[in-house]
Amino acid sequence: MSEPHGPIKIAANRQIVLPKALTDRLHLQPGDMVYALQSDSEPHSLVIVPVERVSEWIRLGRAAETQETRDQAERMPDDGQSLGN
Repeated sequence: MSEPHGPIKIAANRQIVLPKALTDRLHLQPGDMVYALQSDSEPHSLVIVPVERVSEWIRLGRAAETQETRDQAERMPDDGQSLGN
């Protein structure tokens, strides 16, 4: 984990300003889209994730689910009977 930047005040409209040093290091530009997630490993932490990374997570998750479905189908016993019988 990197050094903390802040403290950063949450505005009345619930917005925060990300420090330039942090956005530069993460290659984020004004207008970029991000998701805000509660951390799984640190429940009191916020994670800011670029849209591209979330899209990649979704793609990889779908690929893993597809592979898992194939693996389960291959493990199913074949009793030699058709489904219509």
